[in-house]
Amino acid sequence: MGIDGDHKVFALRYGDLNAAVSLVSLEEFDARLLEQRMADTKWIAPRVLGHERIIEEIMAAHPVMPMRFCTIFASGERIEELLENHRAKIVRFFSEITDKEEWGIKAYLDAAQLQEVLKRQIPALQAVGIDLGEASPGQAYLLGKKRDLAIKDELTGMVLQIAEEVFQRLLAHAIKGVKNKPFKLEDEETREMILNAAFLVRKSDLRIFHERVKETEEKYRNQGLTFSVTGPWPPYNFCPDFGDETTRG
Repeated sequence: MGIDGDHKVFALRYGDLNAAVSLVSLEEFDARLLEQRMADTKWIAPRVLGHERIIEEIMAAHPVMPMRFCTIFASGERIEELLENHRAKIVRFFSEITDKEEWGIKAYLDAAQLQEVLKRQIPALQAVGIDLGEASPGQAYLLGKKRDLAIKDELTGMVLQIAEEVFQRLLAHAIKGVKNKPFKLEDEETREMILNAAFLVRKSDLRIFHERVKETEEKYRNQGLTFSVTGPWPPYNFCPDFGDETTRG
């Protein structure tokens, strides 16, 4: 069943490529209304889930190049134009993802725990702590501010360093990797996302890749780091870019 819940998904064949197509109402998906509707959870949620379900069902039996939600073409001819104009790029993509899977890795940091680690590891911060105990109230206030700024600077640098180290450690066991923008969490007062990455991994390397994920998480656990591992996903993060041709054909 397609995204509108009424029409079934069908295939448009172009040579040895097939486009899986779901019919929708151009009135419902009118470009002038889409921005407003994309902010309406009740409207968008079932349609996005339907889009993902269709892709995953296809992926279970065939290699698939997922298009982003709301990729709309006015006619089958426009789809054929896309397949013709970018055939080499599409074929190369399918060759690159053969026997591979996309996996998502998100790293979350307990900043308070890392701060405690920094206080123990950095001599200068330890010295400030000693001075605080011997200072007058006014001096203690200034020293406290100095310590807080030093911790903030060290924390920022350490977070960037850890995120890059984690990414590179896992990339060594993948074909490709991309870093997406971390997003804010509802419980961001207690933790923050410092890495939002996707990796394209050979199926034959999945066991060692997941072992490295566990080893890496264990290595940084005492610094307040935890991981979320999801997949396999359709290879969204490794699809070719078709520019404006897939915005609204």
